[in-house]
Amino acid sequence: MKKFTCLMLAIQIYLLANASLSHAQTGGSDDLLESTQNDIMLIAAAGGGGAILGLSTLSFMSEPSKHVSNIWTGAALGVIAGVMFVAYNSAQKGTEDLQSSLEFNSSERVAWHAQNAKNLTSSKVQFGTQLLQLSF
Repeated sequence: MKKFTCLMLAIQIYLLANASLSHAQTGGSDDLLESTQNDIMLIAAAGGGGAILGLSTLSFMSEPSKHVSNIWTGAALGVIAGVMFVAYNSAQKGTEDLQSSLEFNSSERVAWHAQNAKNLTSSKVQFGTQLLQLSF
């Protein structure tokens, strides 16, 4: 059992390192298929790591066969953590380009917002259900 756990952990580390290196070598290219494959591999590796952690809890139980659900719980938590990590990285991809723009510095942004503030606000917002209507 220890050998299997070590093997699975080594495979997970290899897959994560390989995905990170291939992403770094391409310079963060915008190739949608490659980035999607890397994201899926990362999520699967996180799920596998969570399953291994769930599996490792069975050695501390007096009757491990009654707690096999720990493996699935660990895998689910790993997948959730992987999805959160991928979502955060995807949301942060374009921010470097926006933050390093020399053509549109802070004083120009302030001037643009002052000039276009009236176009950005709406006069009235309504939402609700048939029973309750709110207007602002």
